[in-house]
Amino acid sequence: MKEFLNSSNVEILNQGNHSTYCRAGRLEVIDITLGSIGLLGRFTSWEVSSEPSSSDHRHILFTLESSVPVSLIRNPRGSY
Repeated sequence: MKEFLNSSNVEILNQGNHSTYCRAGRLEVIDITLGSIGLLGRFTSWEVSSEPSSSDHRHILFTLESSVPVSLIRNPRGSY
């Protein structure tokens, strides 16, 4: 795995050591979030949700800041 990460310009974006996999009393951190090095500065949070996921794996939530401004343009004909 380390060889792949080193050769592909990809980083592990996980923060902390919260369990991402839960089954029959077994808690492990086996899910990872990968992203390019350019994304590192744009992540503002990364967390494992405590909400039920209907799976052995917990939801991973993160916030990624956008560098592209978003604007709403009004159509003079009344629709967007």
